[in-house]
Amino acid sequence: MWRRPESWLIALAVLLAGCSGPTSDQEGPISPGPGAETAVGAVDELIAAINEPDFATASRMAVPGHAALAALAEGASFAEVAEALTEGNEEAAANFWAGFAQGAGDFLTENLTATDEGTMSEGGLEFHVVEVQRADGGTRTLLVRDEGGFRVDLFASFGAGLADKMIAPAERLLSTQTEEARMILAELQEIVPSLLVAASHPGTTASASQQLLALIEVITRVG
Repeated sequence: MWRRPESWLIALAVLLAGCSGPTSDQEGPISPGPGAETAVGAVDELIAAINEPDFATASRMAVPGHAALAALAEGASFAEVAEALTEGNEEAAANFWAGFAQGAGDFLTENLTATDEGTMSEGGLEFHVVEVQRADGGTRTLLVRDEGGFRVDLFASFGAGLADKMIAPAERLLSTQTEEARMILAELQEIVPSLLVAASHPGTTASASQQLLALIEVITRVG
């Protein structure tokens, strides 16, 4: 079961990934850690961490590398993205969730119930559809994968709000003949299944789906 992200959530997803955005209160580098034991557990742990707030713990609930790539949407330099991908994505992921907490209203606040609504497959990957229900009956959906434990797939869950801002940076990557650019492009090609999942849901708007497919076309143009 999939429900279309509301306009405010799409706008938030565009904004929350920037390297210059909100930062975690964690002092020093954030150590990598395992994901959750179940898909629902990943969402439950994320909700608990955001409400603490403990963005260092929340960082572990994002698929590794996704937050670093999402930072392209907010103008992060290729050097910054490459460094995060090489040396660790934890700080970028902590910033992602810190921005989310600041602007997402009650999407991931306390008194929520998360349930596993089954799985879907794309590109050889299995995605768990986790529905989050508020006390008032409102629902949202997150897509979760098993990557060293279960973690939220940021592009399957929020790709509709990121794709249009990532097309231009991806185009520049194609013409930038550096080792960093080639590495980032290779990582972007790995998220194609997640982008296809985001684009194919019945609730995704036609405009958002077109932007997702346009991004896929750019990042698969070579290789």
